[in-house]
Amino acid sequence: MSPPNTSPTLPPVPNKHSLLVVWFALFCDYTLMTIPIAIFPQLGKSSIMTGALFSTKAILQIISSPFVARYIDNYNLEPMILGLMIESISTIIFSLTSNYYFWCIARAISGIASSLIISSGFLHIQRVYTTPTEMGHAMSTVATGIILGVTAGPPLGGVMYGSWEPLPFVFMVGLLAVATGAANRLQYRKYGKGWGQGFEGGGGGNNDKEEFREKALALLSDANITVTLFSLFCANASISCLESTFGRYMNTQFGFTVEQTGLLYILGALPSVIGSKLAGGLGNTYGRWRVVLLGMITQGIFFALGPKSSFTVEVISLLGLGFGMGLVDGCAPALLAQVTDLRHGGTGIVYTVNTMSIQLGFVVGPVAGSGIMQVKGFGFMSGVMGGFMVAASPMLLVNRNLPEVGEGEEEEEEAEVLVEMKGKVEGGREGGMV
Repeated sequence: MSPPNTSPTLPPVPNKHSLLVVWFALFCDYTLMTIPIAIFPQLGKSSIMTGALFSTKAILQIISSPFVARYIDNYNLEPMILGLMIESISTIIFSLTSNYYFWCIARAISGIASSLIISSGFLHIQRVYTTPTEMGHAMSTVATGIILGVTAGPPLGGVMYGSWEPLPFVFMVGLLAVATGAANRLQYRKYGKGWGQGFEGGGGGNNDKEEFREKALALLSDANITVTLFSLFCANASISCLESTFGRYMNTQFGFTVEQTGLLYILGALPSVIGSKLAGGLGNTYGRWRVVLLGMITQGIFFALGPKSSFTVEVISLLGLGFGMGLVDGCAPALLAQVTDLRHGGTGIVYTVNTMSIQLGFVVGPVAGSGIMQVKGFGFMSGVMGGFMVAASPMLLVNRNLPEVGEGEEEEEEAEVLVEMKGKVEGGREGGMV
């Protein structure tokens, strides 16, 4: 006779705990990504070398994403915890030296970490929030962490670096330590499993190569997924194009300092967070693809808004651009999750492909924006990028044939209730017979 199982039964963990941990992890990751925006120009390197330093993280994130994609489905929160630990190593390197080449290495390490954090975080939210409506709200809430991180990074970096050069990175090491501890505790409370035990009993990442290849090709050949990924590429290429040229333009046109330009980014923060938070409810009501479409058009129109020589116009442009970006980032992940649940078994590979699309935008955007601005000026560059966003937005009409959010959800709930009632009735009969 086998001994009784004496291991304690883990109490259920509220979903909001998962939401908070993933939100904070993504906030830390994107804050660290954008903190150097105000710092890198202070290294005194050429524009090409500074641009290469900016792009190192995105390039390594793109390269590492396929490897992460192969194993992501086999794990719970372990990839996110590992990513946060690697991110801490990157941040420590930033804090210990100001050497350009060591910073390139730290930036590259950070790219690998981001690939793990983002993919695992979004997949965990998809697993925890099982109904389309709840998942839509959760995804949009998580996206506010990304947007706040992108917005908080430049002013934090500028102000802290001016006080004491290592300060912004020491501050981030502390935040990452809190995020790592919280994620580790959630991993144990949620699953009761140690490090390296897979989602389905210790998969350990031994995915069959052919199976992985088939999943990846199926995702990339799905038109609904590819157009959504392209919309994310466009939105992030647009915003990174602005980030790489805006500081220089504000300095030459209006005489703004690095700190003033960093604080100006905050103007885009509030509408971005509002747009991202509203995106979940709007997507559930009107369709997620419509919200992403509206976001692309809004972002494009306000990017192209002129004349750029007017400071008032620049402020209005930032406000509208931020709101449009919030709509896209708040709804696109939920749209991808909806399609993968519908056709591809809810695989987490889609989030690594999502990461690649976003980071490809961060590689192409600065190069294209800087090149056009150098030849034709900031106003012409803004018009081209804004026009491109508006012109590319109709491709999202491909998604108009997707089922509406929550369609069939009530019927499924009613069926579950009927099955449960039937089980109770049959159980009662058996008890009466005994």
